Amino acid sequence: MATMMLLAGCAADPSIEVKHRVPHGSTVAVVMFQDCDIANQADCAGSGTTASSIFVRVLSQKPGLHAVSLPRPVGANAQLADDAAVAYANKKGYRYVINGEVQNYYRTGLVGLHSDRAGISVRVLSVKDGQAISSYTYQEKSTTHLTTPDDMLEDMAKQLSNAIVTEPKKQHQGEFLFYKGNGS
Repeated sequence: MATMMLLAGCAADPSIEVKHRVPHGSTVAVVMFQDCDIANQADCAGSGTTASSIFVRVLSQKPGLHAVSLPRPVGANAQLADDAAVAYANKKGYRYVINGEVQNYYRTGLVGLHSDRAGISVRVLSVKDGQAISSYTYQEKSTTHLTTPDDMLEDMAKQLSNAIVTEPKKQHQGEFLFYKGNGS
């Protein structure tokens, strides 16, 4: 148990809010995320593309969910408001869109004085009304140098995918109709 805790590194609990789930069989568009913006942190350049590519791959592996990437309609460092992401996805014909920002992305390699880190903030938006149906924010760092930022982002994407998709009704249990008869 102590080894597992050591390998996990340091992390705060993820903040995930799910108001509504994406119906089983849906396609979700993922707008390439905004790069992190941390002074003197070279790994931030391209972090949005890396993170969103990981999210698209992991989300597409979830049964009942298909994810597609959309090029970022603004610069990698420019903010993309959720309403603009919704309008963009609507023009492309999607019902759901994920918009987000990389908050931290830092690779130390095998030998480094600092920890590998990754942080993300994303919203799953309904194109129909522009409302955030789910949101996810998480920051993680690994002091063991055994977990890369990409590994951390993959775990984050798995957490999001498990939270946002409804299971098909046939997999639900406990919805039985009992016939009691007429009492004779």
